[in-house]
Amino acid sequence: MNYQRYKSARNMAWQIMLDEGICSLPVNVGRLCRSLGVSVRQYAGEDDSDGRSLIVDGRPLILVSRNKPIPRRRFTAAHELGHVLLGHVEEGGRLVNREPSPGDNPLEREANVFASRLLAPACVLWGCGVRSPEDIAELCGISCQSAEFRWQRIEVLLERDRFLSSPIERKVYEQFADYIASHKL
Repeated sequence: MNYQRYKSARNMAWQIMLDEGICSLPVNVGRLCRSLGVSVRQYAGEDDSDGRSLIVDGRPLILVSRNKPIPRRRFTAAHELGHVLLGHVEEGGRLVNREPSPGDNPLEREANVFASRLLAPACVLWGCGVRSPEDIAELCGISCQSAEFRWQRIEVLLERDRFLSSPIERKVYEQFADYIASHKL
């Protein structure tokens, strides 16, 4: 994925947090979807997919497999919300979600960036002093696998000292200031 698409997905997650007044973890994805006018429903999920997003009668709908653990369902809903907000889903069209893989198409990678930045914002995790994927999973209510992916990115950011370099990221950090102060690890 090129940097511009990455940045667009990341900034969309940050802007949603700011616009919706999200200031604590774990992010309540169901409440966020309702606030944005996106319906979320569970389905039997007999296939391998974790979820899908559709536009039905002009309204976005996210379907999440009830057969997955709650942390996975949360990430799936955030991932599908990313598809909706990033304009990946058209009327009558649908996108299917499953575990990420290196060969994923750019739209799937963008939705993963959106979901991970929404559910586990790096600047907040840095402010809290996370030291492991387990810290991330606990604070953010995400799966160990998702937390491991996020930890890998946090390590790169720590090595490069790349926190609070964007004005929008600084606003997210400020919005979470009380949470960060009370959740130092």
